[in-house]
Amino acid sequence: MTEAEPGRRVLVGALALVGGLLAFVATFLPWISTDTEDGGTTSITGWGGITGSSQIAGTNLNDVLNGSGTYRPGLVGLIFGVIAAVAGFVIMVYQPPGRRPHRITAAVLTVCGLVCLGFGGWRGLHPGDASVFDAGEASAGFGPWLTAIAGVLILAGAVLVFAGRLDPPVTSAARRGIQPR
Repeated sequence: MTEAEPGRRVLVGALALVGGLLAFVATFLPWISTDTEDGGTTSITGWGGITGSSQIAGTNLNDVLNGSGTYRPGLVGLIFGVIAAVAGFVIMVYQPPGRRPHRITAAVLTVCGLVCLGFGGWRGLHPGDASVFDAGEASAGFGPWLTAIAGVLILAGAVLVFAGRLDPPVTSAARRGIQPR
């Protein structure tokens, strides 16, 4: 049994790989931001890094909280983004034998994509207070939205695998037909 076009496998794997890498990159972007009293803005990254015009810019929110709380929403994107990137790389470089290759890999991508899409969308719509803001005082940054976009790309790769785009071409047995003896 021959494999599907190798270029197609590379494209589907690259789609999942890019989605995983975007989820990873999103962890370092601002996840929550708010206006400051002096008219500037302050943002907090997915790892708690504080940037902007705040007096405590350049520090980490987790250090400021001093053990009374933690703010690391980027951890979800890191874990599931790396897993999705590895699964995408596996699709790109390895063609398993069989009629339906990469179904388990696509299941892993489905879980990763749903988690990234769901968590990114939830944090985008409800950014929370990071244990330091009043309710409704902060708005979502770009990080959760990029995580949600990454989830869509990861899910697209999984859907293409489940749709049979990587399945080898089906060859039917040659029929002999009616032949004289």
